Amino acid sequence: MNKKHWLDCAPSLTHGNIVQRVIFTQRDSKTATAEGAILNHVDSFARGCLAAGATSAPHINKGFQEVFFVAAGSGTLIAAGKNHALREGDGILIPPAVKHSFVNNDCSPLELLILVESIPAGLATTNTEILIRNYRQSPIVQAHWHHFSQSIFNQKDGLTELHSILIVRMEPMTTADMHSHESDMDEIWYMWKGAGMHVVSRDVSLQSPGTALAVAPCNPGHMLINHTNEPLEAFYFAHYV
Repeated sequence: MNKKHWLDCAPSLTHGNIVQRVIFTQRDSKTATAEGAILNHVDSFARGCLAAGATSAPHINKGFQEVFFVAAGSGTLIAAGKNHALREGDGILIPPAVKHSFVNNDCSPLELLILVESIPAGLATTNTEILIRNYRQSPIVQAHWHHFSQSIFNQKDGLTELHSILIVRMEPMTTADMHSHESDMDEIWYMWKGAGMHVVSRDVSLQSPGTALAVAPCNPGHMLINHTNEPLEAFYFAHYV
């Protein structure tokens, strides 16, 4: 089982002064034995924080795009000369060649989850402007008994390597059905709010807030259980087979 809490990851800087903790990175011949290098298709997954009153350095993506999720706080995204208000639950898809920076004009930190995916050679992105969507705008879809998911982005929105980014909610004292995944896919669960017990293959692990867990491969399967008296909400992303 590949499981990491962001607090156990070394800090670094991105976009000038966003303090990030990279949780998982892509597996390749050079990183095959590196801790957290488990992703097959996604470049990296990190938790970032922009201090109150701070502004990140202007940044342009070259050959890759980024997805940010506002996990806590509020702020402003400046992109292509326009200001966009941000609130908790917003997803932001930033394609290549768009200059952007974040402003935290609040009195509390702006907490961001950050996904990076490279653009495959010869493939042009379908979107040339940023896209902002709050997951609460999406319909609720039920799956695996008690997963209530709301989409943030999918490939129709311009994702290239990722197929789906969701928020998944489970009500108190509920369990999902066990189902399996193959080794050549990515499926990551990051516990955003609440806590649960995650069964992956024959391992059982408490998944507390701030913990990311990879569930592929898993045999005979995996299942998430909300054993608490409070709802849980997980940030989920996947590249399917």
